[in-house]
Amino acid sequence: METRKFILTSDKFKGEVLFEFTDSILSKYDTSNAELSDAQMVYIASVLPKELSGVNVLFEGSASAKFTEIKQEITFEMFWDKYNEKIRSSKKETLKKWSKMSKNEQRKAYNYIKKYFDSIPQGVVKMYATTYLNKELWNN
Repeated sequence: METRKFILTSDKFKGEVLFEFTDSILSKYDTSNAELSDAQMVYIASVLPKELSGVNVLFEGSASAKFTEIKQEITFEMFWDKYNEKIRSSKKETLKKWSKMSKNEQRKAYNYIKKYFDSIPQGVVKMYATTYLNKELWNN
């Protein structure tokens, strides 16, 4: 499951609107950092395409609106906190493995954690964090 975040800015409103797409489908948006009219709020809620490809086409070549992806680097601490296996796993060994991974692999590993957790049968303990990284389940 891949999650990507985008910011919408425009000459037509102040501030920015945050969009989150999971597997290229709009999963949530946040207008709290933008000053939008009622018509703009309705447009975002009901008219704006729900698929990333449609949104990209909509804003492509727009002079007033900019739709920009937020390229967030996934840090080891973000991974460590999300994986949350601090009692049995060795932080030092996990960090060693993490540091050898490409940024792309780190992002995939981080984004796959929820899917992995959801797939664990009841009563089965999750893998050590280092084992999770070594097995590269996100590539299966």
